[in-house]
Amino acid sequence: MKLKFLLRRSAALVLLVGFSLIAASTTQAQTVPLNDRAKGMDANKNGLVDRDEAQGPLAANFDDMDCDKNGGLDGAEIPAFFQGTGCPKPAPNAAAAKSKFPPLNDRAKGLDANKNGLVDRDEARGPLEANFDDMDCDKNGGLDGAEIPAFFQGTGCPKKATTNSAKKEPQKKAGKSKRPAGGRPPQNVKLDEVRLETTTETYSVIGRIAALQSGPLAARVNGAIESIPVNVGDRVAKGDVVAILAKQRLQAERQRIAAQVVRYRASVKNAEREMKRMGKLSKSAAFSRARFEDQEGQVVERRAQLAEFSAALRKLDVDIANASIKAPYDAMVIEKHVEVGGYVNVGARVVTLLNDKNVEVEVDVPSFRIAGLKLGTVGKVTVENGKSYRALVRSIIPNENIRTRTRPVRLIAEFEGDAVKMAANQGVTVELPLTSGNRILTVHKDAVLKRANGNIVFVVKGTSATMRNVQLGRGVGNKFQVLKGLKPGEKVVIRGNERLGAGGRVKIIE
Repeated sequence: MKLKFLLRRSAALVLLVGFSLIAASTTQAQTVPLNDRAKGMDANKNGLVDRDEAQGPLAANFDDMDCDKNGGLDGAEIPAFFQGTGCPKPAPNAAAAKSKFPPLNDRAKGLDANKNGLVDRDEARGPLEANFDDMDCDKNGGLDGAEIPAFFQGTGCPKKATTNSAKKEPQKKAGKSKRPAGGRPPQNVKLDEVRLETTTETYSVIGRIAALQSGPLAARVNGAIESIPVNVGDRVAKGDVVAILAKQRLQAERQRIAAQVVRYRASVKNAEREMKRMGKLSKSAAFSRARFEDQEGQVVERRAQLAEFSAALRKLDVDIANASIKAPYDAMVIEKHVEVGGYVNVGARVVTLLNDKNVEVEVDVPSFRIAGLKLGTVGKVTVENGKSYRALVRSIIPNENIRTRTRPVRLIAEFEGDAVKMAANQGVTVELPLTSGNRILTVHKDAVLKRANGNIVFVVKGTSATMRNVQLGRGVGNKFQVLKGLKPGEKVVIRGNERLGAGGRVKIIE
């Protein structure tokens, strides 16, 4: 008996060595040749770019590119990485074809670095790593293509694995406790409901202080600056004089025009008197119709001349008044554009005023968010010192910026006495609640798990959790918009889903 055992052991060692040599030969044969650029890095000429030979992007991404974990990059792994096609599928070898274990699915194969047909303990990731001991039914140190789905489906250990375990480890039968036939114990979970709801989200945007009354005061007449009784920083009240232009020329012209008005007023009276006298002679032989009509024409002409000079006199009065430039509202002088002695024409800037007590807030809101904003909406304005003020949307201006695709929105902020501390164009942060008015399907963000094949959630029916792929839209607070994959009223796991598998049993907790 002892001799037979030694012979069997020797044969096994020979076969093991033989399989190793075959595997090494197959690997070398299956290595895809390097391109010319990669060949330049292959210093040892082994047909691979080894870790110590890799440079640039190859060195930075070596672990991700080395799909077969053999310590070198071949002519298939390098282009597959840069083309984004994933790891190249290795050609089947004799060892794999003869594997006695149920085959792994494509996802599990990606974890099988040593290509032994099992996901070994050091290769396991995620749920496989966390539940390795429960899943390894035959206790051979690896997970096969039957053990993995059996665990996640909650069907217990596969019969084949149990049989193998009994054959391989009869000595542990009495001392090793078995896992219940129903799989692992139920996972404690907390649920939330998928809902159709009208959502309101807060949109934060940078705005600015805008003065309702500000701008330059311009000269309304030509003339030299005679005096400027204000300086930058001075406060002025409505009606206060901020600049005076020389009036002598205007006053002299007024005197001349006034004399012309007096002259033509007397001329009109004389012409009217003469026309009346001639009219009384209309029935006498001395009356001349032609002379009477000429006199009527003189009266009309002299009346027109009087009206012309009277209008010129009124214009001069206005010009003389406009020579004194007055503040149209309570404000502060923020800029002087001319000095005493300078000459200005009509329209030239003299001083700039700003009413810092009457200000609003202006923000540029993206056009696609305008639909969710209404007049009277209450927002919040925060200034640089951190102080916040209540603000109401006063106007949504229909003037879109074609470059930024935004529209200006004006808000009335309740600055109260702090308005005088604000400066025009001062930056502020504005928070606006935006309500779409449309009901959307939402799921709690904690329910969503990111996996290689996309986003998933676990939907619970009874005591079983089903894995479901979902397509998500925008985030709304602590929820995601659901575009596809869920229905209103379904219960999803938001706590304990990290350790769940498809078909796993759950215990609902509050």
